[in-house]
Formats: sequence, C-alpha cells, structure tokens
Amino acid sequence: MAFKDDALTDDVIPLCAAFAAQEHGDARRALDLLRTAGELAERSQAETVEEQHVRQAQDKIELDRVVEVVRTLPTQSKIVLFATILLEKNGVHNINTGEVFNIYKRLCEEIDADVLTQRRVTDLISELDMLGIVNAVVVSKGRYGRTKEISLSVPIEETEHVLLSDSRLGDIENAQPFVQARFDN
Repeated sequence: MAFKDDALTDDVIPLCAAFAAQEHGDARRALDLLRTAGELAERSQAETVEEQHVRQAQDKIELDRVVEVVRTLPTQSKIVLFATILLEKNGVHNINTGEVFNIYKRLCEEIDADVLTQRRVTDLISELDMLGIVNAVVVSKGRYGRTKEISLSVPIEETEHVLLSDSRLGDIENAQPFVQARFDN
C-alpha cells in the first residue's frame, strides 16, 4: 500500500521475503528490507524499485547492524578489535592471539587503559567471534600448544572508522608503530 502501482518489479517482494525467511523468518525484516530498498531507489531517482535495490538494502542493513554492534562494544573489546584490524591492514595473515595481545598491550599503554591478562583477551576474542565480528579458529601447534587464528568478518574501513570515533580510541595518533610490536617479543 505504501508504493504506487507498478513502482516495484515483480521480483522485489519475493526477494525481500526470501532474504527475511533465510535469515530470521520475520515479516518485519522483510518489510524493513522493502522500505530500505524503496529509499535507495528514491535516492537514486529510479522509477521503480528493482532487485538491485533490494540487494543494496540487504548490504546496508547488515552494515548498519555491524556498525551498531561495534559502537556498543566495551572499550577493552574495541581495543582488541582495533589490534586485529591493525594487523590485518598491514598484511599479517593467520593472526594469532599472541600477536593480537602484543599490539593490544601497546594500544592500552598509548591510551592509558588497564591491560588485561592474555587469558582475558582470548576470552574477548571469543566474544567477538560469537558476535560475528571476527572469525577465530583454534589451531593446534603440536607440542607448542594451541592458539586461535583470527580473521575479520566485517568491513575493515567502516569498522575502523567506528572504532576511531570512540573518544578513547580517537586519541591514537599514528597506529603504524604498533604493528612493529608483533616482532618485538
């Protein structure tokens, strides 16, 4: 009822329903997707809402959810996430908990935050994994023990922007020297 006749292509409503059913099975989600697709179509001055608008709406809603989750994280979790982002941005692959912890310590010193134990930082990484912000997989190193290999599950630039908008993390001037910390220990 909110759209004029012929304002939607035939595939828009079924696609909204399919996306919503796939993820939640919630009609409110489908309506939110349809509304957002309509807004995106309107902004681009399109005559009709099309499949591409629904897909863009899906991406936008997901990004907004990630931004909101990151924005509401406790400061310590934000520092752990920022350490992970710094490593990934500087080309470090197969990031492990020890590397994150080393940079985390330097970041805490920089912004005068309490340094948690490595065990507690590992717990925070697990919490970020449960939220879908990072992907942390336990890897056995044989007699050298086990570690978690960590990779980001969220867009780096947007996430970094949200973290740096935090008043405490915004104080970090130049993050480049912190990545060198992974080689110091």
